[in-house]
Amino acid sequence: MKQLTLLGSALPFALLALSACAEPIEDRPEAEETMIPVEPDGGIGDGAEPLPDVVEENRIPDRFHGSWDASAEDCSSRSDMRLEIAGDRIRFHESTGEVTSVAIDGPSTIRVAMTVSGEGETAETARAYALSDDGQTLTSSAGDGEQFEPFDLVRCQA
Repeated sequence: MKQLTLLGSALPFALLALSACAEPIEDRPEAEETMIPVEPDGGIGDGAEPLPDVVEENRIPDRFHGSWDASAEDCSSRSDMRLEIAGDRIRFHESTGEVTSVAIDGPSTIRVAMTVSGEGETAETARAYALSDDGQTLTSSAGDGEQFEPFDLVRCQA
């Protein structure tokens, strides 16, 4: 019991001795604040590449989802240029394409094979889609087999 008392009374002196070795707060150099740049998508500007989409088999990546049309003014459900892209389908003016496969060609380009049905007919087709850097413009072009000129669509606001 006596040892505990001696040890207990020595503890404050030991702490005092250790604190004497520490640098006083006022003598420490002041830390400089550095702003972290913010990237256009709101992420921190650490230079890291964005995380890739989790690629699910036969699903269109999330960054392509939404409604697209020839111009912001045309973004109505009755527009004949409107596309509505979801994970497993693409809705066109008078038809719907059920996705059968998706190939990722790069960070912003995909090829989608689909079974399109509408107006009493069904056909297999493919399209390629490329997103602009800001994700607001979608370029649609022919996939395998079909021939048509690429065209741009803009993302419709919700």
